[in-house]
Amino acid sequence: MKTRTLTAPTIHAALAEARQLFGDEVVLLESFPPQGDQPARITIMTDEVAPVRRTPVPTAAPARAASTPATAEVQPLQFGYGTPPRRATARTGAGAAGDGFADGPGTGAPATVLTRSEPAPDRLRPGLRGRAGEAGRGRLFQPPPGAVVPAGADYARPSIEAIEKLFEDRLKVLHERLDQMDRRFESAIIGAGQRWTSHPLFRQLLDQGLRPATLTRLFDRLADAGIAPDEEDEPLRWAVAQELRRLLDATTPRRITGPQVFVGAGGTGKTSLVLKLARHPGFFGRHRTAVLYLLPEDEMEALYHNPVDLYRRFGLPVQAVQTEQEMERALQRVQHFDQLLIDTPPLPTDEAAARRTLLRFKRLLGPIVPLHVHWVVDATRALDHATPRTLQRLPLAPDGLALTHLDETRGWGRVAEWLMAFEMPVQYATISPRIPDGALAYSPTWFIEQLLDL
Repeated sequence: MKTRTLTAPTIHAALAEARQLFGDEVVLLESFPPQGDQPARITIMTDEVAPVRRTPVPTAAPARAASTPATAEVQPLQFGYGTPPRRATARTGAGAAGDGFADGPGTGAPATVLTRSEPAPDRLRPGLRGRAGEAGRGRLFQPPPGAVVPAGADYARPSIEAIEKLFEDRLKVLHERLDQMDRRFESAIIGAGQRWTSHPLFRQLLDQGLRPATLTRLFDRLADAGIAPDEEDEPLRWAVAQELRRLLDATTPRRITGPQVFVGAGGTGKTSLVLKLARHPGFFGRHRTAVLYLLPEDEMEALYHNPVDLYRRFGLPVQAVQTEQEMERALQRVQHFDQLLIDTPPLPTDEAAARRTLLRFKRLLGPIVPLHVHWVVDATRALDHATPRTLQRLPLAPDGLALTHLDETRGWGRVAEWLMAFEMPVQYATISPRIPDGALAYSPTWFIEQLLDL
């Protein structure tokens, strides 16, 4: 099968030209109407070789008058799948039996003159010629009625297997052609909309971990605002920063007061964060701050997970609580402090066990109202193990996030993607293991400045 492109004043004329050249078995793939000085253009698919066009010579007037009265007027070819084609009979010369055209006036027997929508017998596929009888496009494997059949020609009806094989081959070619068109169209769309892909800033953000879909949306907004890739580097970076700031707007921290509890998996840095906040003068270092630690329910785990001595080493008043009665007594002793920070043991990795642990935390913390719950997240770990819906359905649902180990994170873009997906406020961040200077108040503006090296 081959594809060919033809031009004509109109699509109708181009299609008629294609059928005259290649027969009825052409497949129209594309058509473009005339525009301005450009003619109409069509793309077809055919397995025929273009024959040499012959211009029929009309029969002389006296011969036409002497022709049989069964002559029918040849109808113009209709666009697409119209009515079945008609035939016109006329007295032709010796050349009529060869190609179906009248070569000039003669005295031979009447022969069928084929219209453009009827392929001549020599155009039928060898071995797939059928019997005459049906009209219109049903004669795919049959010679036209009245056509002169050469001696020795085999016009037996083809087998079902041959027909199926032919259609399978043609469908395969069509599918390949359509797949090729889809690939070209996709490449054209991407090429037109993504002039930024080769820009150094695009690649920098991609290396940081931002997804291509996010970057496409971001730079499309810049293009809509009239910013071009050849913009100077500094203004372009600030324009990208403004768009990222808008995407991270949901992470803006809230102003909170009252007791705060920190929960999270093991190794996320909850105890280190509480120490930094309690000792940092910019947070609670200038206030009278007490720490409560919720001991694990299991006695062996309680012996292992017990940072009480660490808090006392930094001069912080701390109490360990394991039961509701111990919580009641501890709250009476810390009621005169300005701030209460609550540390918790690691949550189990199993979801069911983690929910049971959080239910126990909720029961112990019931008397403390109001209470702000921070979900502590290690930025160096895989951040796709939880979803926003999962966090909100926990027995002790978090009010905000705290990011730790940002100084050990290579791809801040990956963290940004996670924050965009969760759309939760972020209160604290840690950028160093130093106590107390390693903690700071999170802000999306600061995060984006670090991401873009502004």
